[in-house]
Amino acid sequence: MEDLLLRRAGHGALPRPAAPRRRRLRVAAVALRSRPTTLVVPGLPAPPPPATPPDPVLPSPPVAADTTDLLLAAGVPPSDLRRAAGMCPELLSVPAATVAAALRLLTEEAGVDPKDLPRVLRRRPRLLVSPVAARLRPTLYFLRALGVPELHRRADLLSFSVEEKLLPRIEFLESLGLHPRAARSITRRFPALFGYGVDGNMRPKAEYLMGPMGRDAEELFDFPEYFSYALATRIAPRHEACAARGVRMPLPAMLRPGDAKFQAALASCVGSTPPKRRSPLWYAAWVDDVDQAGASVKELLIA
Repeated sequence: MEDLLLRRAGHGALPRPAAPRRRRLRVAAVALRSRPTTLVVPGLPAPPPPATPPDPVLPSPPVAADTTDLLLAAGVPPSDLRRAAGMCPELLSVPAATVAAALRLLTEEAGVDPKDLPRVLRRRPRLLVSPVAARLRPTLYFLRALGVPELHRRADLLSFSVEEKLLPRIEFLESLGLHPRAARSITRRFPALFGYGVDGNMRPKAEYLMGPMGRDAEELFDFPEYFSYALATRIAPRHEACAARGVRMPLPAMLRPGDAKFQAALASCVGSTPPKRRSPLWYAAWVDDVDQAGASVKELLIA
């Protein structure tokens, strides 16, 4: 035995005993717990990647205390304050004097009833952060000069810029070939037009009107609400249905009625000409409201 040990010592160090198998498994288990995506055990499927936690939903930030007092005194519910701050983050940093000046202009100059302030501000909280001298009052004077009626019901328009929002819509209507007076009349009778985008809304619909539909821009003077209907789901399908039957309806008759009444009116017009607009039959056939149709017919007959 001693000779055997001496011979092995001459060739080098004694061999180390093999590590127990249990220790190797323990090391592998620790590695799997610490880095499960970088270590794959032969014979076992790769572990799934760790689930990504969802992004936390942050609550709307609170409004400053002095601004909060002003809005609460104006009748704005507390539940609307955080919503307004989420829609208009500038409300968090605007001075309370700016908010107070905007409230005074709405009630004293624009004629908004104090009871309607919560509704107006809920719809357009940006009114509170718009400067009176640079934005609200110039827009108010412009809309008055244009002749827009009942501005107290359309106070949300006051936050629009005259140069960047209002004038470009009027100029676009003029670019279609409408007379400047006609363009101003359209916006005066349908001021919601100021809220529509030119390139994303008005231009595609106008091009479709004067292109595939083969109509004149003058029809927009009689029916400016044309821009309020969806091109893909309302205007184009109904025009194609009329074109397939060889019928040319007035724009109000084509777009205002519901689907059932439109289909019934379209079926009744095959091979015939729609009545003229001033005819009592036009109202009886094309107005979607029965009571309104009866009143219009009676008015025309008396006249």
